[in-house]
Amino acid sequence: LYLMEMEGMKLNGMKLTLPQAYEVASLGTGLGVWAQQAIEQHSTGPNALSVETLRELNGVFEASKNKSSGWSTTVDILRGALSMYAEKTVAWAVSDTDIDFTKLRKEKISIYFCVTGNAIKKYGPLMNLFFTQAIQQNTDVMPEQGGHCADGTLILKYQVLFVIDEIAVMGRIEIMEMAPALTRGAGLRYIIIFQGKDQLRSERTYGREAGNGIMQAFHIEIVYGTGNVELAKEYSTRLGNTTVRVHNQSLNRQKHEIGARGQTDSYSEQPRPLLLPQEVSALPYGEELIFVEATKTTPAANIRARKIFWYEEPVFKERAGMPTPDVPIGDASKIDALTVPVRTIEAKVAVADTKPMQAEQRQRWNPKDKASEVAQAEAVKAQPPEPDPEPAQTDDIPETM
Repeated sequence: LYLMEMEGMKLNGMKLTLPQAYEVASLGTGLGVWAQQAIEQHSTGPNALSVETLRELNGVFEASKNKSSGWSTTVDILRGALSMYAEKTVAWAVSDTDIDFTKLRKEKISIYFCVTGNAIKKYGPLMNLFFTQAIQQNTDVMPEQGGHCADGTLILKYQVLFVIDEIAVMGRIEIMEMAPALTRGAGLRYIIIFQGKDQLRSERTYGREAGNGIMQAFHIEIVYGTGNVELAKEYSTRLGNTTVRVHNQSLNRQKHEIGARGQTDSYSEQPRPLLLPQEVSALPYGEELIFVEATKTTPAANIRARKIFWYEEPVFKERAGMPTPDVPIGDASKIDALTVPVRTIEAKVAVADTKPMQAEQRQRWNPKDKASEVAQAEAVKAQPPEPDPEPAQTDDIPETM
């Protein structure tokens, strides 16, 4: 709220950005002093803050005064959550944008959020924020409520596909707990990719119930060979059984009988899993299982399929040679001016005369010095007072007319 109003009043050059928020949070335990000074400076006058902002600043100040409330821990958590935006390259990337999420359903747009493998975990919260904002800004208005173009077509005519790889690394994306099930009417579709179901069921992400709820909202599931025994059993059960004809053979021969013996052959039909759990685990690298739920127009299906490798498909091989689009290069000279430093103003304290203080310290720590000073003071009291000096005589000088 403070940064929002500062930017609106164009004071101090502050802007409502995450890097600027980190500048404030970096004060640490001094955040309470800063809040107090902000209240004193902007409580009245033409640059006064709103009642809501002053109330929140006062809450920060009051919390900082209670040393037993874990204030230092609170500010450490706050600073840690925003520390990513202290890096200049990250601050540069999030301080301005030319991407408008509200146009995703109006125009054909592709947005790539690319992070190198060794930085996925580090920038997980940033990816979390990206997808949260993109989903939120495309679910407020339904396509039929977004108006029509001059030719009668819908303004929000396109669907949006979110392809989220390694979704578990981003941590808990709160909006994803309901987005796959509730945003279909808004034209949003999702493909999420993860290593195993236990990642989504982890307490670090969504927990068992919420994780299962997310996965149940998807109508198509693609499975590769897994070393997880429980998952292998689950997929084996979901594939169901088939009926196989079993040949039974029995030999009849009496005791001590030599020579020919009777033989009986019989056949029976018995159920057998389409794939045993060990067969699911041993699925070849080039194969996959596809589970498709039924819709109004298509029945449910369980498919054992061959993987598609792009370098084996002519249509994808042709696309591999397409030139990459030009990406505009930002102005690196703006990096150092992205944020305004935040400091607290130290109160000026008058410096007292040090001699009385030094004498008091000597009396406190050296009893001998104290005794000598007391004796000296008593001797001074015993001496008679000196007479006042007589005023000096001066010759009178007559005034001249």
